[in-house]
Formats: sequence, C-alpha cells, structure tokens
Amino acid sequence: MRWIVVCLLLTMAGCGVGAGKGQVELETFTSLGSARGLAGLAPTELGTADTPGFVRTLERAKMSNPDEVRAALAFAPPADRRGFAFVMPGCAEDGAELTIEGDTLAANLTGGENVNCATANYFLAVFSVERDAIPATPKLSKTRR
Repeated sequence: MRWIVVCLLLTMAGCGVGAGKGQVELETFTSLGSARGLAGLAPTELGTADTPGFVRTLERAKMSNPDEVRAALAFAPPADRRGFAFVMPGCAEDGAELTIEGDTLAANLTGGENVNCATANYFLAVFSVERDAIPATPKLSKTRR
C-alpha cells in the first residue's frame, strides 16, 4: 500500500494531511544553507543510537541557524509515534514529503521548481509517523524528483 503526504511550508511548522488523519506529520522543515559536510548524511530515527552521530555531523557543518536545528532534532514524539530526520540536498524547495511503501520510508523535497542554483543547499526535514503504520525496522531513503 502506498501512502503519500505532502506538506509545503514557507516557515517551520507542523502539518498532517492525507494518508489517514495524522498518520504522517512533517514536524519541522528548515534550510541548512550550503553548509559543507552534509552530502551523503544518512537519515536517522530520532532517539536511537545513530542520533548522536547525526547531530554531531550537523553541528560540524557550521550552519547559520544551529539553535533552530538543535530544536528540530530535540523533537520527542509521543509514545504512539516515531520520529525520523532527513538531510537532503536541493535548491529552493519549501517543503518535504514522506512516502511509506512496504518497509521503506522515503523523503523527498517539494516546491522550488524552475529555480537554477549554482550551489546545492541542504534541508532538514523531521517527520513523525504513527508507530502502527510502519515496521519495527523500516528502511530509510532519500529520493530525488
């Protein structure tokens, strides 16, 4: 079964639409600018053993908005939800979507069409997902449009 949730944001905000009310929510979407060292950063489930390494990589990237990023990564979902963080390269996108297909959760940037960038920008998207909607050990993936 394929579930797609699209949340377009111009500022940090949460939203929950489609795919069963509240099944997937984009908790935070923020630009990281063109900070170095973010290429290839694997997505992580928040609150797991991989989270501290993910956070350290972001802190070393020397972003212009470290407090905003720390707040996003401090997100603690309620017991019936799980949190996932993705860093994705893009240009001028203004939102992200999370697709759940089988045992795979795939994030994709949205918006910002018809903009030509000389340098890649990076974006942080933090999603929460109903615990019952996904397998115990989902595969996390970043997709390109």
